[in-house]
Amino acid sequence: MAATDRLTDLAKGAFATWTDTLSAFRPALPSSEDARGLLDTGFSAAEKVLAVQRDFAKGVLDAGVQVVEKVQTTK
Repeated sequence: MAATDRLTDLAKGAFATWTDTLSAFRPALPSSEDARGLLDTGFSAAEKVLAVQRDFAKGVLDAGVQVVEKVQTTK
């Protein structure tokens, strides 16, 4: 058997062992109802994060406007 064939067999064996080991830790697939719930939960969380970011950005913009207005009135 050539060295490359032995290396290929070794790699295949290692990959098979690795996938078998990981499959033992794989959680069961969710039902379609659970998947829809997870989807809704994920998007709800993203909406909340986006709302917080929007409020933060508005606050930064308002602070910048105040600074510009103050600079313009002191000239």
